[in-house]
Amino acid sequence: MNTRQRHAVLFQALGHPERLHILEILARGPACVCDLVMLTGKRQPYISQQLTILSEAHLVTAERFGRRILYHLNTDEVKDAMNVLQPLCQMESTADKNDACG
Repeated sequence: MNTRQRHAVLFQALGHPERLHILEILARGPACVCDLVMLTGKRQPYISQQLTILSEAHLVTAERFGRRILYHLNTDEVKDAMNVLQPLCQMESTADKNDACG
């Protein structure tokens, strides 16, 4: 997978409010699906589906402890995502400053 394809997968994963909510929860620490169900108010199959998408984007990792699986942020990948997003955000703020209508 080339860099643009990787970024497209990343942006698709970040482009959903509930996945962002899950990332916010995991930023506070590891959680199992049952915790995420309780904190989001969503059903288990839905949360599992969202975690699969986040895992495929390498934004979360899973670690098994007996029957429980704990999900946590893949901090290296999140840092990489921020590095990709930062220049785009700077381009937007520069465009806003140069906008004749603003």
